Amino acid sequence: MRRLPLTKHGPKRRRPQTQSAPRFYARDPPLSRTTPVTLVHANFEKTQICGKPGTAVMADHGRRSPASSGRVSPETYGGQYDPFVSPLDRFEMAHLPRRSPNEQGSQDRPRARSAGSISNESLSQDTPFADPRPAGASSYAPIPDENPNPVQGRRSFVGVDSLMSMNSLGPYKTQDPVAQALVDRRAGEIATWKIHWQTPAIIIVLWVGGVMGVLGHHFFYLSLDGHPAENQLVKIRYGTALGYFVKSCLVGSVILSYRQRIWHTFRQKAMTLSAIDGLFSVTEDPTQFINWEMLRNSKLATLMALCSWLIPIASVLSPAALTSEPRTTFTNDTCRQVANLNFTRESFYNFRKEGDYPGSSLVYYNTTDKAATTDGWFDYYDQPSKNVKKLTVTSVYLGKPATYVNASINACQEGYNCTYPLSFQGPGYKCDEIANSTHPTLEDQNVPFNISALAPIGDQIYMASVDLNDYRVPQTDTGTDGVAKPGYDPATLGAFDSEPVLWIGYAINTSQPYPAGSPYRSQWKNIHEPKIFKCIAHHTNYTFEMHYNDTNQIVNRTAREFIAPLIDTTVSLNPANASEYLATPVTNYVLPSPDVEKYKLTAAYHALGQQLRNFLRGSISYTPPYYVTKSDISETRLLIPSTSYPVPNLMDELQSMLEDMLITLLSEPHLVIADKTDVPCRKSRTLNTFVYHKEGLWIGYALAVAVAFGFLLVGGWSIFQNGVASDTQFSRIMVTTRNPTIDRLSVGACLGGDPFPKELTRTKLRFGVLREEEVREGPLGRVEHCCFGTEGETSEIVKYGTYAGLQKWRTRVKAKDEYDEEAEWFEKERLLPLAEEER
Repeated sequence: MRRLPLTKHGPKRRRPQTQSAPRFYARDPPLSRTTPVTLVHANFEKTQICGKPGTAVMADHGRRSPASSGRVSPETYGGQYDPFVSPLDRFEMAHLPRRSPNEQGSQDRPRARSAGSISNESLSQDTPFADPRPAGASSYAPIPDENPNPVQGRRSFVGVDSLMSMNSLGPYKTQDPVAQALVDRRAGEIATWKIHWQTPAIIIVLWVGGVMGVLGHHFFYLSLDGHPAENQLVKIRYGTALGYFVKSCLVGSVILSYRQRIWHTFRQKAMTLSAIDGLFSVTEDPTQFINWEMLRNSKLATLMALCSWLIPIASVLSPAALTSEPRTTFTNDTCRQVANLNFTRESFYNFRKEGDYPGSSLVYYNTTDKAATTDGWFDYYDQPSKNVKKLTVTSVYLGKPATYVNASINACQEGYNCTYPLSFQGPGYKCDEIANSTHPTLEDQNVPFNISALAPIGDQIYMASVDLNDYRVPQTDTGTDGVAKPGYDPATLGAFDSEPVLWIGYAINTSQPYPAGSPYRSQWKNIHEPKIFKCIAHHTNYTFEMHYNDTNQIVNRTAREFIAPLIDTTVSLNPANASEYLATPVTNYVLPSPDVEKYKLTAAYHALGQQLRNFLRGSISYTPPYYVTKSDISETRLLIPSTSYPVPNLMDELQSMLEDMLITLLSEPHLVIADKTDVPCRKSRTLNTFVYHKEGLWIGYALAVAVAFGFLLVGGWSIFQNGVASDTQFSRIMVTTRNPTIDRLSVGACLGGDPFPKELTRTKLRFGVLREEEVREGPLGRVEHCCFGTEGETSEIVKYGTYAGLQKWRTRVKAKDEYDEEAEWFEKERLLPLAEEER
């Protein structure tokens, strides 16, 4: 052990040698035996111990071999760097601590001024005890930017006038015994180069969680697509939660990767404190993006931070990928019990036995025997029933088939629309054009009028002969009960010898004016084309496409097949009586007996034809400037109201009008011919349904996932380059800012309040190896300290180098035992003369 020579209070005495228990300390050797120390105590004057008063000189330990450490910082330098370039290193020693159970130490509360202490005014500014503040100043004098008197060839680590005290040289003791035990236990710790699995695993797990969230979001919306939009609020909440989960995972992965990147940046580049603040807070404060130095020195890290703000946009877009829209869905099904027509039932209808075929017949009959008891009795046709008149007239006036109120519900089921085919056999007119302006010949056609009667030659724009050889009504006299009176001819009573042929002639106004020299120009102005066609009643097979949309009925004929004439006879003038017509052959007459079924079916068809013919007979002529109408065709859609001319395609429209009458019969379920049938149908339903727009979800998510994956690779590479996985938590900031220079720079700003001193924000720092005194430290060789520091006092961190902490704290524990022994010896030496005087 070294001795401390005493210059006062008696002769110098040598304290007894004590042997401390062997201990291993991190690096620094104990204080040199020849180190002069100056002490100030409350009861003593300035005391020189092994040196000149007021000065302390560190012993030269000599330069050690580079082989003493396996890895060292790559930079070499001639001397220790001092950012303040002090000409001297002086240790100002505070009072020697003497602790008792009743006092907490000078660090905890102010110490009373010693009676023999020197006033601050009496000390020169170049002494170690001088107050650096000017007289009357209330704050510390600012540290100068440069030393006006640098000493060439030497760098001081401590600074201009060192503020270290005797306490700082002695073993620091905290008042917290638990903390002190931890300090003692960690005194010999070495920083470990190890990439802990936790941070990389969290980065990967968050990215994978984000991808799984994207897939879950996709499949969730896919399961809702096309389904009724029920519980919309709940579904939207689920979607929003998934979007938030994806955003949280991907942003979390990016931010953790970003933190690894900025630590790599801190090692590579020195940046001002303002830029470092920006990198630490830009993921939380977007205003930091205006920091130009941060953008310039850390482009990739800034891009990562920017993407951490932009990725949440994907979580905003993704819930919008599911919308609620009116959508029509189609299903192939069977429509059951749809309305149909079965005219065969009319064949078996007997008004005497309505229970067999309930409902209303299309025909009213007369009879020869109401009781049906006499021989040879039969029923014969009288007129169309009131029901058929009502239905057909309704159809004509509507200009389309009439619809039963609940037709769509009955056919399609409530809430659905449907389309289905409907087939039945009924009456129809087979029409053929027999003459026009190009082929006006009517030879051997038995046409009741000539084409010359039509415009432009004649004045008729429409004329029809639809009653030739029609069924005569009444056939014979009847009583009030409809029974034929005696005197009728049973062979001809009620016989259908022919079905009137429809002879229709009309003129088409082409809207093209006649030439100037035409004789028709003065009356007609425009060219007129006359046409004549005839229509013969047939048994016809129909196929319609029935479409119900809500309550609207749309009917399209898809097929029509004419089977045979209703009555296959030919009508001509009677040679014996020119005013009468004769139908031949007689064998094709349809009689009420004995073929009752055929007769009643023919009567039903005839009744419907009669209803159609009621609107066709008559004529329309034009005598300038008037149109004269003598036909009910003006009440139908077969005539153009604005011109009083028939429609150009009159032949087709005439057939269509009869078909409208037939479809209208479907609206009356109480007819004898009303039937029900099952048909294949295509149902549709328009509902508010969920619609999944896949591109709306995947465009945002795909970009977010790809960007997050790219930054995951950046974070992984940064961890590999750094050699450790780190974070921006307070604990990491605490252990990486242990630097005396930073401690002194922070004077006056320890509260951390705003505004922060601007001169500090412009100070450039980087994370590197702090340049300290080169000393040999045990078997580990050179052990250095990594921290934030100024650019000149730090060098680059070498991966897998040996780093621990600040040198002064690594040596404190080693110095503790020697300091305790010397303090004890010093106290004994001080008290020994007093004890001798008392004796």
